[in-house]
Amino acid sequence: MKKCAAALIGLGTGVLFASAAPAYFGSYVPGAGINATPHDLSRIDTGMIYQAIPSDPLNRICVFCHAPHNTYRSAATTDGLGLIADDAFDYLPLWNHALQQDTAYIMYEDGGGEPVYGGAKPLAAIDHGMTAGATSLLCLSCHDGSVAPNAFGSPDAQLARSVSGGGGPITDSYRVGKDRYLGNHHPIGFTYDLVQGDDINIESADLARLTPTTVVRNHLSRNGTMECGTCHSVHNTGNSGETLLWTTAESDQLCEACHLNGVYTAP
Repeated sequence: MKKCAAALIGLGTGVLFASAAPAYFGSYVPGAGINATPHDLSRIDTGMIYQAIPSDPLNRICVFCHAPHNTYRSAATTDGLGLIADDAFDYLPLWNHALQQDTAYIMYEDGGGEPVYGGAKPLAAIDHGMTAGATSLLCLSCHDGSVAPNAFGSPDAQLARSVSGGGGPITDSYRVGKDRYLGNHHPIGFTYDLVQGDDINIESADLARLTPTTVVRNHLSRNGTMECGTCHSVHNTGNSGETLLWTTAESDQLCEACHLNGVYTAP
């Protein structure tokens, strides 16, 4: 697979130092857009201390992940200049943030000690195999801690202010996939319909409702896999839940959109 060392702009020594950023302490309205959310890295008043290095005089939000010019290009292309993404990244929405060099993750596992009675069996997602899809890999480029959240920009960028050298990795409170390990996180990268067909406790993707107007089918990847964006609205649009969730986790409403394990009623 093709690699591009230039992708990790200025990152060389940055990852050697733990981020001093505290947990997010700002406030925002679910569904009201990215401004002031944890993904608004331009702000200094929310605890997310990942501003551009050097500082961005234009105070931009989008530039941490996206740019209109000179962004990553697919490994499948044979011409053009600039950064080349790894083969695993088959979705690059004008992607401007430095990408992780290793895209092979250890996926979810629940061990081999499940009971042998009551029809229990290994989780269907494990049976069908899991590989983090391109959209999840983009999330992990920040969240696995291997690339600084503020490492962005292309060496072909016209203006120096559109390139950030990056600082330390994301703080542990936001880290998912540390050391390439996703074995203790919710499964991603599996084909939802295959799992639902094997597990009577999983709701159909056409019936499981995540918002008043959308079902799980609308939140799967184009090839039908469950990814990070199935549960989270990264831009805080169209969602009503806390922590950028499509719907609230209160009383397990988010879980019970897909998992038919009974309805919890608060005492």
